[in-house]
Amino acid sequence: MSKRTITLILVVYLAIIWAAVIFRIDYFPLTWVPMYSVYEPRETISVKVWDKDKYQKGLKVTHRDGSTGYVSYKDLNIPKPNFRRLYYSRMFGTAPPKHKQGNIELGALNQWVRGLEEDEPRFEVDWEWRMFWTLNKTLGHEPSDPKFIIRIEAGHQKRVYRKKDLLRKDLSTVQIDTREALIEWQDEWLPRWEHGIL
Repeated sequence: MSKRTITLILVVYLAIIWAAVIFRIDYFPLTWVPMYSVYEPRETISVKVWDKDKYQKGLKVTHRDGSTGYVSYKDLNIPKPNFRRLYYSRMFGTAPPKHKQGNIELGALNQWVRGLEEDEPRFEVDWEWRMFWTLNKTLGHEPSDPKFIIRIEAGHQKRVYRKKDLLRKDLSTVQIDTREALIEWQDEWLPRWEHGIL
């Protein structure tokens, strides 16, 4: 192949890719950018406050026998970024952007194909159940064990700035937003235990 032919192929390929990005074609097979990007206009910008000590300890858990402790990324034998996802996203019930995108603006044909009623969400993820199943199964605890985890707690802070203050370079007006998450084991989940994450 000549240099001109290769250049032409690359130009056409990149034109197709960028057209998909610009027109936000989510199911386009050659790009993943619009599938995972989300922009929601807001008047504020929030920044997580990194509490290294709290993060190193991990999730605070209560066992069936009443004892308390912490479960960290080392206990679960997972990389830090994956644990961050458990700690911040799953504990606070925030789904990945793709789940949210998959639930909005489904056309009548899409609803019919999937057997959904009007306004019924396409994705329903029970993050609480998944957290208990993941932690207990990874640590080898069964529902009858005294060390079975029945309560999980996490917390974090965010600094919230107004955009108009940032444009004036005024960082003195900041709001601290503290969030606490607490989930508890439900005995109605027992029949699902052996089937895994459903």
